[in-house]
Amino acid sequence: MNDETRAEVRNWLRKAQGDLGAAVVLKDADPQRLDISVYHCQQAAEKAIKAWLVSREIPFAKTHDLERLLDCANSDALAHLADHMRILTPYVVEFRYPGDVFEPEESEVIEAIRLATEVIDCISKLLP
Repeated sequence: MNDETRAEVRNWLRKAQGDLGAAVVLKDADPQRLDISVYHCQQAAEKAIKAWLVSREIPFAKTHDLERLLDCANSDALAHLADHMRILTPYVVEFRYPGDVFEPEESEVIEAIRLATEVIDCISKLLP
């Protein structure tokens, strides 16, 4: 991997970790912002998988669909994250707009944070 690609990968991971940190802060600081917390969990996982794709020079579409991004990765090392991606993907829109369900349950937020953390940790360990 060349220096430019390595820097881009680091930037994607830095953004992923920032989103995860924001999710935790929002969950702990303001129970009325749980919707934004799960959104940041989805964003954290999205940016981590994009770091992986960039590191492998795999082109990807402009999408928030984590399952689609994981399919692009086509990696046995990431296959166990499929359920994580399926659970986190809807959070990019599910609570962002007024609708039937306005806020996630706190247990959903805790689970989303756990899943996003596992995605980032897994990808970080696999990157050179």
